Amino acid sequence: MNDAPERAAPMNPRPRRRSAIWRLLGAAVTSMALLVAVAVPAAAAEAMRVTFVRHGQSAGNASGLIDTSTPGPVLTPLGQQQAQDVVGTLGDNNYDAVYASTMVRTQLTAAPMSQYLRLPIQVLPGLQEIEAGVFEGTPESEAANGYAKFPLGGAFQGMRDLRIPGSINGHEFDARMDGALQKIYDNGDRNAVVFSHGGAIMFWTMMNAENLTLAQKIQLLSTAALGNTDYVVIEGNNEDGWTLVNWNGQQFTPEPTVGAEVALQVRTLTRQLAATASQVAEALATRNIGTILTAINRAVADATFSIAKFNRAVNAKLIGAATDIVSPPATEPEAESPTHSATALAASATDTEAAPDTSARTTAEASSAADDNVTPLRADETDTTGEAVSPSDEAEATEPEGVDEEDGTEVDAASDATNDASEADETPPGTREKGTAAQDGDDADDADSPDNADAGTGTAGAAGDGNDAGSDAGSEAA
Repeated sequence: MNDAPERAAPMNPRPRRRSAIWRLLGAAVTSMALLVAVAVPAAAAEAMRVTFVRHGQSAGNASGLIDTSTPGPVLTPLGQQQAQDVVGTLGDNNYDAVYASTMVRTQLTAAPMSQYLRLPIQVLPGLQEIEAGVFEGTPESEAANGYAKFPLGGAFQGMRDLRIPGSINGHEFDARMDGALQKIYDNGDRNAVVFSHGGAIMFWTMMNAENLTLAQKIQLLSTAALGNTDYVVIEGNNEDGWTLVNWNGQQFTPEPTVGAEVALQVRTLTRQLAATASQVAEALATRNIGTILTAINRAVADATFSIAKFNRAVNAKLIGAATDIVSPPATEPEAESPTHSATALAASATDTEAAPDTSARTTAEASSAADDNVTPLRADETDTTGEAVSPSDEAEATEPEGVDEEDGTEVDAASDATNDASEADETPPGTREKGTAAQDGDDADDADSPDNADAGTGTAGAAGDGNDAGSDAGSEAA
């Protein structure tokens, strides 16, 4: 009998070695994510660039009644094509986030851009159109004598206490837009594209852009009221204030330098790479080989696409800068100081939506599309929950119709604004930015056109010049 002690079987070192490898990989990826995150500048006191885009033509735009309901009507076939065209006009800007209002027409307008950039649509309360109150369902042609009067008081004379009967006043409108922009800022986004509404975009900009004179405001409303899918670019933040950069191709501040644009795009790229690295780190923590390999595969694809977007944006800036050197953009001649009646101009500013007989059906379709494709996004303590719509879901949704409503001041306030405009220092709106103004001539169905025409035919206090301004705005919309 062999009494010799049995030899212990050698321990298999593989499990321990494999575990150590996973820990090492996890630490490496986490460290890389932290290093990339550190490269992103601190958020404090940073300027934010926001590109507002008005929605495409909606069923309401094509009819004659004011409709500011939520979720509202869907896009027409023309509106769908306009939404596709936005990508060609603005897609190379490589935005770091895509936002839309709670009205479905903006979400459907944002869908092509969302797909192009592979970014989700974040539905954010506060970006919706100014509610018409007691004027809901009334003819667009009567907006200059009612609904449109009130926002002009806040935009032109600071009369923000004026309340649309049954709706909000200027303070409340400004506060909710500020809240939405603060949410975008707090999310860390510094180059967002925001799909909203004509009235909301124009009046908020005129209430907050520190570089706009009264004469410029009146001139913009009389000659450049936003049509479907027109855009406005602003820069700043809620703390330091806002500056109008570009009004649908009219430049109001110097073009960003190549260095500034590259810095902005580097920031966007580093944030996207950091997010990709974080996803791989989370997968490594599961220690599931399938999950890890899938995460790595997606990370490589996402990183490659992010770099491609970065290169595309920087190349577009370099091409634009070289073009400007070879063929400098011509400065537009100085225009005469506008003396139009502000009430008459209200019509050119109003972005009302007509509610067709099928509004109940289209609203139900839009509501269903939104409900199926959203996740909560809180704007502020008083906001309702927002939603995030994925690019793939957007493509399947029925196009929503959007009509934007814009307000005017009371007749007395409008007359005062006209007098002030004649005394204001005259400054040309800006120079036409080459290759960026992509205004569709089919904006004739835009809700602005009926109001513009009506304003031109004579509301109380409208002068001859006001009639001309209303007629010009109507022609532009047509």
